[in-house]
Amino acid sequence: MEASLKEHRGRVTDIKVNKSDSQAVSSSYDGSCIIWDLHTHTRIMCLFESTMFKQVVYHPDESQLLTTGSDRKVTYWDCFDGQAIRMLDGSNSGEINALAITNEGEHFVSGGEDKIVKLWDYDEGISYFTGVGHSGGVTKIAISPNQKYIVTAGAEGAIFIWHMPEKVLAA
Repeated sequence: MEASLKEHRGRVTDIKVNKSDSQAVSSSYDGSCIIWDLHTHTRIMCLFESTMFKQVVYHPDESQLLTTGSDRKVTYWDCFDGQAIRMLDGSNSGEINALAITNEGEHFVSGGEDKIVKLWDYDEGISYFTGVGHSGGVTKIAISPNQKYIVTAGAEGAIFIWHMPEKVLAA
């Protein structure tokens, strides 16, 4: 082991490393997301919100982060000053557990305890497509490398493969 980074005061739910392997961001049930310097093993910045963070993803250009959690929101964060830029109502009835973003960052997918998979336009902040089929909460989401499929896992044990809508692929 090279280092131990111990600043979270609750369960760490996710960690993502940036493309240059210089930074990582972690999310926690303690209401914090921490951006870490992987060379000096120190905290660069801490983002706070009154939620139990479930997942964090970098926008592909790494200027922003998306988070989600128990507050049913999807929040956009600025990576340079740590400010919340935008908050979207991700669900009316359940926590959001999972996020995935397309390679170009034009769309992202969310899913959670409401059992609904939503495909969003990143810039507009609008969900244009929904997928219904899980009988348990959506726990994980991935977008295939060719961007043609969305794969989701549910608490009921099902794994669903969804086609990316043609309108999204043509964009």
